[in-house]
Amino acid sequence: MVSHDIRVQGIGMDGMLQARPALLQMNSEDFPARFLTDLADMAPSPASSITALATVAGTPVTLYQPVQRIAHLALLDLTCESVGFPRLDPKRVESAGVVIRRVIRNQGTDDYVSPPSAWMKSPDGQFQWQAMTKLQERDDPDPAKRPLLQSGQPALDQLLAQQALATAQTEVFTPAFVAPPNACDAAGHTFVYAVIPTASADVTTNPPAAPQYDPSILSSSLPNLLKAGSHNAPFPDNSVNYRYVSDDYANSHGATTFVSFSTSLRLLYTVYGAFQNTPKAQALIAELNKFNVYDSSNVATPMGTFYQNAATALLDYDPTSGGPVPGITMPHSWDPFSDQDAADVLGLITALLQDRSAMVAAPMGRYQDASRHYRLRVFLRIKGHSPECPTELVWSKFSDPFRIAAWYESAGRSLAPVPLPDPTDRNFLKNAKPNCAFAVPASLMNAITCNTMSGLSSGSPPSCPGIQLNWICGFSIPLITICAFFVLNLFLILLNLVFFWLPFIKICIPFPMPSAANSGDTNGT
Repeated sequence: MVSHDIRVQGIGMDGMLQARPALLQMNSEDFPARFLTDLADMAPSPASSITALATVAGTPVTLYQPVQRIAHLALLDLTCESVGFPRLDPKRVESAGVVIRRVIRNQGTDDYVSPPSAWMKSPDGQFQWQAMTKLQERDDPDPAKRPLLQSGQPALDQLLAQQALATAQTEVFTPAFVAPPNACDAAGHTFVYAVIPTASADVTTNPPAAPQYDPSILSSSLPNLLKAGSHNAPFPDNSVNYRYVSDDYANSHGATTFVSFSTSLRLLYTVYGAFQNTPKAQALIAELNKFNVYDSSNVATPMGTFYQNAATALLDYDPTSGGPVPGITMPHSWDPFSDQDAADVLGLITALLQDRSAMVAAPMGRYQDASRHYRLRVFLRIKGHSPECPTELVWSKFSDPFRIAAWYESAGRSLAPVPLPDPTDRNFLKNAKPNCAFAVPASLMNAITCNTMSGLSSGSPPSCPGIQLNWICGFSIPLITICAFFVLNLFLILLNLVFFWLPFIKICIPFPMPSAANSGDTNGT
């Protein structure tokens, strides 16, 4: 039996062939029934939502995620490389799949010539984008199906195979399918299609690189007390307690200048982690202790020590503990910083921030960067003409590039509105029973019922003792939604004064109320 090479081409719903896989877009609820019906006819019906994306080699098209209710597919046609290009017997396709590879970016420019990166899974379950070589581009995604090293000695070959598989990485792929026989026979083609996975729960498990901070930008964001120059003593010679850490409380009690100190203290405490028991934090405190603050009697206290004492008295104190309220007396004067002093402090803060950022930096998702470009490729494992012939791995060409839209981008599809009830309808109110419940611990309920707006703004603890009982609170979700709708509209109006986004974020169109005679059904029934 004569064997032939397999020709893999893209094919559109109009039957037009192309060298690269055809990228299709359709409404997700139309897949797969509408797709397979139209595939058999080799033409989309007038009611079909299937469109072929007009791809260009150097201009990426946009693909959408499932949350945007759009499905994307790659469509291929398989023929034998012989006279007349007869279609390939579908039974010869043992398995197939599609891989998504990311275009390499060199110095901010996408490189469509170099081999792209593959989304790989290591034997210990870690994921990452990994650059490929020209030789690796056509490897089987499954390492167990790749050709193994042969030494000629079976025992040694087995050891080599075990060692290779123990360290080999698997390229993540999604399955591709041969279209049903009736669709292939009706159209006279052997179709292979695959749903393009535009969403993924995979994340890189290797730790992200530590961020590199621009010293000039970081320096400009520091409060004045940590910059070079002479420092005016904030709220000098006055006693303060934890309430003054609230800017509203400080401003309303004549301590406006104290805000500069509380800002520095909060940054050192919460952002830089300067008071933690780490070598870099201790180095920053030691650097600050090279300078002093002075009371009205000119008694010096090391600056780093003063910051630590202030953090203990103002930030670590628990108002609900019932103990005496600690306080500190603000210094009368502060030592100035030279430019070199400020640079030394900035360097230590930068090192702290890099460590802190590494602690909170989340792993990157597979498609998290919406600016990156991708190309897909379909592989097929083709059975030989006889049982003695080995399975052949055949690859399509790379598709034209595409990007994957972020979840918040609009795909142009309208959504069914969520009807809100009429809160003035007495009949609705009679039936608006709580339909969700929360188990509320006693401490939280007391904090809610005993606090006042003035107390919250001033940082004062609840004054009432409260009841030491847990609660179950029921709410009506429709009424909660109406409350949220009111609050949302109020905040949109306020924020519109800054962002001018109201014409884009909210569009309200008047609609006539439906009458009893017209239910909206197209046939009038």
